[in-house]
Amino acid sequence: MERAAVVIRKYGVLLVSGRRTHQEGHAAAFDAHPSCELIAVTDEHDVSASRAEANQLLADDYNIPYVADLGESLKLPGVDIVSACPDVERRGRVAVQCADSGKCLYFDKPLAGTNEDARAIVEAVDRNGVTAQMFSQAHSSFAQDARAAIGSARIGELKAIHVECIFAKGPPGTLKSLAPRIERARPDRFTFVEAKREMFDIGVYAVALVRWLTGRKISTVDAVTSNFFFQEHEQAGVEDFGIMIMDLEGGVSATIAAGRFGWTSHPAGGPLWIVLVGANGTFTFDAHNPKFELHTDEAPFAMPERHSLDPMGMWASTQRESNVMRKNRWQSFDQDPPGQLADVSAFINSIENDVEPEMNVRLATSLAEVILAGYESAANGYSVKLPLAEH
Repeated sequence: MERAAVVIRKYGVLLVSGRRTHQEGHAAAFDAHPSCELIAVTDEHDVSASRAEANQLLADDYNIPYVADLGESLKLPGVDIVSACPDVERRGRVAVQCADSGKCLYFDKPLAGTNEDARAIVEAVDRNGVTAQMFSQAHSSFAQDARAAIGSARIGELKAIHVECIFAKGPPGTLKSLAPRIERARPDRFTFVEAKREMFDIGVYAVALVRWLTGRKISTVDAVTSNFFFQEHEQAGVEDFGIMIMDLEGGVSATIAAGRFGWTSHPAGGPLWIVLVGANGTFTFDAHNPKFELHTDEAPFAMPERHSLDPMGMWASTQRESNVMRKNRWQSFDQDPPGQLADVSAFINSIENDVEPEMNVRLATSLAEVILAGYESAANGYSVKLPLAEH
């Protein structure tokens, strides 16, 4: 007797935005997942010519169409999921439109650039009953190890947590001024070709791990932002480094360090670790450990060519065009699947099992609030209490 063929459910995925965004990584993960199929790339109809060109390039990468109207693309047959990576300034309205079309949503991080936009996203997700998740590092092996340890006899009662996430990308040592940074209490621009607000864009990884690991709300924030490394950040008026000190519910303290310090400042992608301070001791969970450290006659890492559309080396596509060398000194033992596949797999599991994602939009909204409170603290030099007052 012949066995019936096993039919794998395919979720159709619509990609909002294209190359030179985190969609490069999102698209690769969805394309690699056996239950997903890429349908099209799309965006709002009035995006700039350069953004439309980058969107078309990603569509070409996967041999799928670019539909230059978000509203029309949401009507395409077979679309179940929207992977949303528009500019931060546009995330609120794009997410609401997608949720109102009844699609499940996989968000770039941070969720939004204002508390108002973040709350609008939560409301849209709730009223439409769709599954929504923001990308994070929660499903990576080092974070899972840290979570398993919290509350165990090994660590005992948690007293404090530190998370460090610094990217080793970009040409370091180009900063011209030694003047102290003057921060803005309410940043109104996050999207630049040459730089990013690094406490916002990278700091969200660290704050997400603090909240997800502890399960505790953050009550106060103290923060400092600085310019140490890159003239591009200085000229754009954004920070390349930031630190935050936070008080959590139950008397737990938390600190983070986040930013970018250049290609040659680390033998791999940059420091990424969690430190848990418990009643029974202090324990570190390092994304790069355990590892082999290799010393060979291979040519050492050399600074890549500066890409005019991506001097910080943020994107895989521009790294290829700039011939960025692979760093081989450290070879990790971790068993994580490539790229964002673990996080996307967790998202698909949430849809299939009709359960709330661990990094859901409510948690993601709280992270945006914490980071925005950090800018207020850095600008004014005082502690900021949460939740923030309505503006």
